[in-house]
Order: sequence, then structure tokens, then C-alpha cells
Amino acid sequence: MVRQRTRRFKGIAASPGIAIGTAHLVDRRQFKIPKMHISPDQVEGEIARFRRAIRNSVAQLEAIKQTMSRADRPEPLAIIDAQILMIQDKMLVEGTEAGIAKKLQNAEWALRDTVMGIRREFDRLEDDYFRERRSDVEFVGQRIMRNLMGEDTEIRLPASERAIVVAHDLSPVDTANLDKASVGGFVTEAGGKTSHTAIIARSLVLPAVVGAEGVLAAVGQGDLVVVDGYRGEVVVNPSQRYLKEVEARRDMLQNKSRKLSQQRALPAVTLDGFRVRLLANLEMVEEVEPALSNGAEGVGLFRTEFLFLHRRAPSEGYQRKCYREILRRMDGRPVTIRTLDLGGDKRLPFLKAEPENNPALGLRSIRMSLRNRSLFLAQLRALLRASVDGNLHLLFPMISCMHELKQAKEALEEAKRQLKEKGQPFNPDIKVGIMIEVPSAAIMADVMAREVDFFSIGTNDLVQYMLAADRQNEQVAYLFNPLHVSILRTLEHVVKSAHERGIPVTLCGEMAGDPFYLPVLIGLEIDQVSMNHLALPYARYVIRQLKRSEARRLVKHLMEFDDSRKIEAYLRGWMSSKFPDLFTPEGPAEILGGL
Repeated sequence: MVRQRTRRFKGIAASPGIAIGTAHLVDRRQFKIPKMHISPDQVEGEIARFRRAIRNSVAQLEAIKQTMSRADRPEPLAIIDAQILMIQDKMLVEGTEAGIAKKLQNAEWALRDTVMGIRREFDRLEDDYFRERRSDVEFVGQRIMRNLMGEDTEIRLPASERAIVVAHDLSPVDTANLDKASVGGFVTEAGGKTSHTAIIARSLVLPAVVGAEGVLAAVGQGDLVVVDGYRGEVVVNPSQRYLKEVEARRDMLQNKSRKLSQQRALPAVTLDGFRVRLLANLEMVEEVEPALSNGAEGVGLFRTEFLFLHRRAPSEGYQRKCYREILRRMDGRPVTIRTLDLGGDKRLPFLKAEPENNPALGLRSIRMSLRNRSLFLAQLRALLRASVDGNLHLLFPMISCMHELKQAKEALEEAKRQLKEKGQPFNPDIKVGIMIEVPSAAIMADVMAREVDFFSIGTNDLVQYMLAADRQNEQVAYLFNPLHVSILRTLEHVVKSAHERGIPVTLCGEMAGDPFYLPVLIGLEIDQVSMNHLALPYARYVIRQLKRSEARRLVKHLMEFDDSRKIEAYLRGWMSSKFPDLFTPEGPAEILGGL
């Protein structure tokens, strides 16, 4: 028998790990959407057929929730509930029914046109994270479409085989529904690292590579496939030599990860006694359990934006339900929830907004919340009502002046008064903090510190605004460097200002999630770091091998340089010498891939 040719594909490392198994192909693009012109007397019947498909889609998702609950699997409440909301979305439903009634389109084609229109709106967004949400709309549309056409809506997997699912794309619900007993990992042609599908894969500890273009056409059913979630590689029909090498690599990396995981109950404290609290950045309830298993001491940033990316504003009750769920699951550990951080190029579908020449510097984040007071108050009331179920810390994003901070705090007090009048319980003493992500707030940190209980430094935006460099723009991306001397000096000033007022400082963003920067953060005496939960074991390991005194000396030396490239080169050499198992002089070791 002639061995089939080995094929390699490069994609995005979405979830770390190495999986080896036989390919199970899933291609939902193969059915053809019918396009027909209907007569006026057929309109009522087409609308009824469309509404029946809506009801069936909702019932299927509700059934999936029940099945997962009975099986004692992590229940993807937030994602499934969000998809149910999308299915019932006013623009999706009314847009499709308008296509049927006014354009005399059949239900399938009217649905297709409506979904494509919504997708185009998401395509215009500059932010990768929010642009990824377009796939959620497509997945919802596909489910309704398959119900309209009588097609299977769920993936059928082999009963007892370590399959590698190979697909053009997988929905978050598909991914959450994968049984780890029969699935070793997956690879998709579409998707990104910030997609809900990738987030679910990481929460399930399921090796995954996304964005591997052309892989579906090159793989046959039953082919042997290797998914490398560290390197973002897929190898089809590998040689025996490669298999031996990759199996050895897998075992070595698993052993390293296992040793790091054994330290998860240990405090993140330096050799000379400096305590750093390790927190997790979360977006969905599903991430709570893996975050806790990786040793998270709390949630440093819970994003609420996904609740608002629908055609109608989420109700106060629905928001409260989502906030309460994560607070309960964290079981008394601190949970910092950030109020809505949208606007600019990330517009709310249910709010009218004037076009802006420079959205990044426009009506976004707290500015948009203050402008839309009823929406802001509803979120604050929902957060306050949920506060009785856990240890809630409230975070206001993108504060740029004292006037904004005072307005936000006044809105919080108004929300408290409204709840008191209704006799609804809440914790009146929740901690309130602000994001330091605008240069003006950083410079005025000593003044801001008088008005809040904590600071949270958002390095992604702070670096971008400080250096006037859009990190998404390849022409100026070289300027975006968290180790720029101006950034280090700014962080030093913010921490000093906070500590003089006796309030703690959390640092989140990509700088916090990369162990490479940890000695710098310890040298600056950052109290807490919040990161992707997968990075927590590595952060704990690095911190426990350091002394704060040597980290201080390191920062002092770095600040003597006048070029961020020299700083980065020096730190790279320092880290590769101190932590050769995690870093080389050229960059991070393989085990850090996929974080």
C-alpha cells in the first residue's frame, strides 16, 4: 500500500496541546440555499415556516443546555443564552420577514440576505475581538437555515474514537458539545484566537488550530492528523519519524505542564516574600472552572460587551442573571466586572450613533455610557443586584478626567437610590475602581487615587495612546512596545500614586499575560496581574523563582536605556538566562505557544 503524501498547514494556535487522531470531516457548506420568487398568497405560509424554524432552533439549544446539565459538564450558559437571544433578535427576525413580505423572497433566501447584511456591519469594525463576533451571527443563521431545509443541526461523531474534527468552522455550541472521550482536538479553516469557539476550546483543554486555510479539501475521512496547538500547525498523514518526534514532544510538554499545575495551590510569592495575586481575565461563565483549576485567586477583568452585541439592549434581569452566575461560581473570590466598553468603531446595534472621523478618540466606553444614561443605569442596577451573590468589584473603563469619574460615581449612587426605593437588596459597599488606560488618567493618578478603591491598568490602550501608534496598523506597529521608557516611567508613577493612598494596582492586558514581562511588573511593585487563565501556572512559576530586590535592580537598569529595542534585547537575555526552560535568546520556548 502506498503511503499518502504528508501535508502541512499553518494556522493560529487557538488552544495549546498536541492531539493525534483520525480525521472526521464536517462541512456544512455543501447544501445549496434555494432561491425562489414567491407569490403574494404564499407570504403567510413562508413566514409561518420561518417562525417554526426559529422555534425549533431555540428548542434545540435549550435541549443542549439540559443535556449538558444532566451530564455534569460545564454548561455554556452565556454562549447558548446569547445564541438564543440572537435567534430571536429583532433585526434578524424582522429583516427576514420583510424580505419575505416585501421582496417576495422564499424564507431561505430572505434569511441569507439578512444574515449577510448583519455580517457586513461587523466586517466594518476594526477591532479583531468584535469582528470575530460576526461568526456568532453566521452560526445562528446556519442553525435556522438547516431547520428550514430539514438538515441535521448537530455534528454526528464516531462513538468510541479519538477523532480530530476537521471543519470549515465550528460554532461555540458545536465545540461545547464535543465529547472529549471521542474527540482529541479540532482544526478549522476559519476563526481567530479571540473567537468564542477558541475560548470554549481552551476551557475544555482541547487542542485546537484555527485559520488553517485549505485544510478541509486536503484531508480525507479517516486520514491520520496531528493538531499542534502550541505551534499552530496541522500535519496530515505524517511520517512514522515525525509521529515519534511529535509524540515525544507531546509527552515532554505534558510533563512540564503537569509539574507547573502541581504548584497551583501555592501562593505567588517571591523568594524574598513579595506577594502577587494572580487573577484571570474572563468573558464567559464557562471559563470559571478552568481558571480555578489553574489557580486563579479571583477575576481581574470580566468583560460585559458580549451581552450588548445584539439588536436590542439586554434586560436588567438578564444582565443580573449573567453577573450573578459568575459571582456564585467564584464562591467569594473577588470578581472585577467592567462596565460597558463599547463605542467608537464598535457601535451598539440598538443605538443610533453619528459617524466619527476618529472613533478611537470619540464617543466610546464610559463616555458612551454617560451619554446613554438609562442604559448605564440599567447595567449598574443589574450589577448591584448581583452583588449580594458574591464579592463584586466595579470597574469604570477609559476614565480621562475627574468630571467623568464623578459623573460615573453619581450614576452609581442614583442606581442605589432606585433600588432602595423598590426595596431590592444590594451590597452598598462594593469596591469601585477605574481603568488607567488614557495618558491623562495616568498623569493624574495621584488625584484619581483619592476617589477610588483600586486602579486597573489597561496596558493595551495605554501603550497605544501614549505612543500614538495603532497596534493594528502594520506600518507603525513597530512603535507599539510596552517596554518603552515612557511606559515604564508612567507605570512607576501610577503605582507610586496608588500606594501612597493605600490602594492596590492590578495590571491587565497582553503585558500581564506574558511571563516575559513579570520581572518588570514585580520590580514596579504591581500588586495583582490579570491574564488568560492558561498563563497562570507559568506566571506563578516565574514569580516563585524571583526576588523582588533583583526585579527592582532590573527595572532600574532598564530605565537607563533610551531605546525600547535595547530594553527588550537586554530583558530577553536576562530571561533566557534566568528561565531557560521558558525562554531562549530568540524568544519564548515552545511550551508558551498557544497562550
